[in-house]
Amino acid sequence: MNPRLAIVIPTWNRKELLLECLASLQAQTFREFETIVVDDGSTDGTAGMIEHEYPAVRLVRLPENCGFCVAANTGIRRAPRELVMLLNNDMTLEPDCLAHLIAAADADDAALFAPLVLWRDDPTTIYSAGDRQRANGRPESIGFRCPLDGFAFPETVFGVSAGAGLYRRAVFDRVGLLDERFIAYFEDSDLNFRARLAGFRAAFVREAVAYHVGSASIGGRTWWRARQCYRNHALLVLKNMPARLLLRNAPAILAEQLHQFRRTFSAARAEFGALRAVGVVLSARLSILRQVPRALAERRRIQLSRTLGTAELAALLTAKWG
Repeated sequence: MNPRLAIVIPTWNRKELLLECLASLQAQTFREFETIVVDDGSTDGTAGMIEHEYPAVRLVRLPENCGFCVAANTGIRRAPRELVMLLNNDMTLEPDCLAHLIAAADADDAALFAPLVLWRDDPTTIYSAGDRQRANGRPESIGFRCPLDGFAFPETVFGVSAGAGLYRRAVFDRVGLLDERFIAYFEDSDLNFRARLAGFRAAFVREAVAYHVGSASIGGRTWWRARQCYRNHALLVLKNMPARLLLRNAPAILAEQLHQFRRTFSAARAEFGALRAVGVVLSARLSILRQVPRALAERRRIQLSRTLGTAELAALLTAKWG
């Protein structure tokens, strides 16, 4: 069999969630796919479980925990298929989810496809209906925590979540893989931004339904998630926002950076106390500064090769909260 689709699942511990994810794949009505699990240095027997329970799954072991981006990219490189789906280990899919995504890919010339993701514990509530990108640089999941009933689904989306997103191989060939310096959080938004600037389009597939536990891998480390969002927001904007929009949206971007700073400090203070929280936000700021030279080099390459005009991009960015 030479399947069109490869499903890449980066995983780190929580093997019980991965078992449920793999079981939902086994129940899919669309069968022409291969599954690649990248074990990112798990210590809970994940690899042995896969070898015993799912011998048909391609298992790739990393020697240590390298972060989501490295694990995802490792899987993408092992998947030379026309279509690649990235899937978190805490996702499960409705049996016809892949069939709807593939049908959408066959009918639409978009290059990124987002399913409807609901909360596993409360499937009447939306986790994501595709991603949007705000003019202040903040990416968001559309419909996050909104009731499913009566929700006005978007006609267009800016991008997809790497937690459950289908990509054409052409996206990676043209704009590259996930930026591994992001480690985790906003790395998929950076990929979305690069893809949109390169002229690729994203689509939301309402009929394809997935369920998400949410933040299963961070083990309650909300301070670390806040730190990553603070750090990666700055890198996302620096790399991708065209100069004219950077100037136009500078007040909103700076306000969002301040918001991210405060969230990081607050989360770290709740976990460690005020003194150590200062160290957390300073380390995040220093990390941003260390990445500036590389980000500027990336920015030059991205902006010189983009095909999407500034006005077209501005129309895709969401200006206000809501």
